[in-house]
Amino acid sequence: MNTGNTVDLAALYDRFQGSVLGNDADPALHFFHAPNSICSQKVRTVLHHLNIPHWSHLIDVFHGESYDPLYVRARHAGCKAAGLTLSARHLGTTSVTTSGCDACVVPTVIDRREGTVLVDSLRICLALDAGQGGVLVPEVLLAEIMAELSVVDDLPNYQNLAVHVVSDKAPRNAFAASKVARCDALLAEYGTDPVLREAYEAKKAKEKWAAEELFEEGALQIAREAVTSALDALEERVTGREGPWLFGEQITIADLFWGAELIRIDDLDGADVFTKDRLPAVFAWYERLCALPALKSAILEFPQARIGAKPLAQV
Repeated sequence: MNTGNTVDLAALYDRFQGSVLGNDADPALHFFHAPNSICSQKVRTVLHHLNIPHWSHLIDVFHGESYDPLYVRARHAGCKAAGLTLSARHLGTTSVTTSGCDACVVPTVIDRREGTVLVDSLRICLALDAGQGGVLVPEVLLAEIMAELSVVDDLPNYQNLAVHVVSDKAPRNAFAASKVARCDALLAEYGTDPVLREAYEAKKAKEKWAAEELFEEGALQIAREAVTSALDALEERVTGREGPWLFGEQITIADLFWGAELIRIDDLDGADVFTKDRLPAVFAWYERLCALPALKSAILEFPQARIGAKPLAQV
């Protein structure tokens, strides 16, 4: 991890006090996440499903804690170690393949013993599962599972979320615009530090792009149509399949990722795109997914994880 970036992990752990989940008094994994972050929810679900002991460090994204310099340094190092370019455009999805890496978001997993910083929910979850023998990604289903994960990763989460977390009186791009302002303030304070300057400048460019490009009515309609189209295609794939899960009798990571996404779609769009009458096969599968202990503990019953139409914060 030769990035020219000095990461003080001890200070980071102290800054975001954590609690241990699991049967290990001092597990190696430190998980930084937010209750309502969809990417955090995916990692949280996999950790809970695989019963992996870890330190849980909650980050308040609505009060800007994911911009904390200690945290940003760690994320910056993780992005560089993974060979990922910092994102300067926001395409509305969670895919680092198409949008690049963001040093100011959750989730992040740090393996204290290995000294590795893992970023990107998809990469994190694949690494976690590989460490447990690949129970959620069996080799025989690898290509099919990765195809499903690619669809999930490219869903336009940001637009559908951002218009719900601001007041009705605020502009639709207010959430993104508030992040631009936050980066300006941080650059004024930390702009002489090359690592932090690079991270905050990239984040500012990304959110400025979002504020200018993603929230006009035409762009929002494209996002809504993308979700509707993805669900229609999913209905075709699920219809007629044998077994309770996407690939039969065995739960895979594709089930868990889709479960998190369907909960979010249900919360934000509800009857607009996701109903039992319109998507009977998907809805039946969704009901089974919502009964899974991991999705219950990681999202459905996790405090402040659900997002509805009521604004969460003035930002």
